[in-house]
Amino acid sequence: MSQSTTTKTRAVTRNKKASKMPKFPNDFVNKIVCGDAVKIMKQMPDGSIDLIVTSPPYNLKNSTGNGMKDGRGGKWANAALQNGYSHHDDCMPHDEYVKWQRDCLVEMLRLIPEDGAIFYNHKWRVQGGLLQDRQDIVAGFPVRQIIIWRRKGGLNFNAGYFLPTYEVIYLIAKPEFKLIPKANAHGDIWEFTQEMNNEHPAAFPVNLIDRIVSSTNAKIVLDPFMGSGTTAIAAINHDRNYVGIELSPEYCEMAEKRIKKHKAQAKLL
Repeated sequence: MSQSTTTKTRAVTRNKKASKMPKFPNDFVNKIVCGDAVKIMKQMPDGSIDLIVTSPPYNLKNSTGNGMKDGRGGKWANAALQNGYSHHDDCMPHDEYVKWQRDCLVEMLRLIPEDGAIFYNHKWRVQGGLLQDRQDIVAGFPVRQIIIWRRKGGLNFNAGYFLPTYEVIYLIAKPEFKLIPKANAHGDIWEFTQEMNNEHPAAFPVNLIDRIVSSTNAKIVLDPFMGSGTTAIAAINHDRNYVGIELSPEYCEMAEKRIKKHKAQAKLL
């Protein structure tokens, strides 16, 4: 093969790859984009997302408590959390996990405008007898408030501390972010029951995301860890656009089906 032919072949290959890359907004808005969260977000322009609501994998499989390692799944035994996520082992070395999540937050912060915000849900846990409060992840980001999501139920196989019954939502906000009038009356402790009727192993309750979305004027809502599509459903509930990113093709399909079903049901009301 001649050098010129090889050069042309490489150019065609590059063009084919380029043509497959999603383009904002047509390939993103009101779509579930299947792929790596950081890589996909890097393809989106600065300030293109009004609001980000997400809950990443918590890295539970590397817990020293062993609750997710030895088969004691409790009520989750049939919900598959003890079996882990599709396409993610949830067992990264802690330093790698922290770097990954900080890389995600850097991209999220870039994507929101000066009046945008990120609602970043995470779980504090005891690891090696000491509390992990996630400051190593959120340190340096503009955390304006901590919201406590008090959820009913939970698991604790360690007699060294009381059963954890809450998760933490970090409100990471740009300077001009404001809630809509009267939304601040909700306070900073929210009680919502965990999502139980969902194939995804760790789904958000729709009502929780409804509260966040309805408390803002956001027109486009992003969830870079979309899972089963809950953030998209909340956006649809309030006539907002959404962008979903999800690594697992299985969960992408799950979300698409759930969104389609939700839209069909909404038309009947």
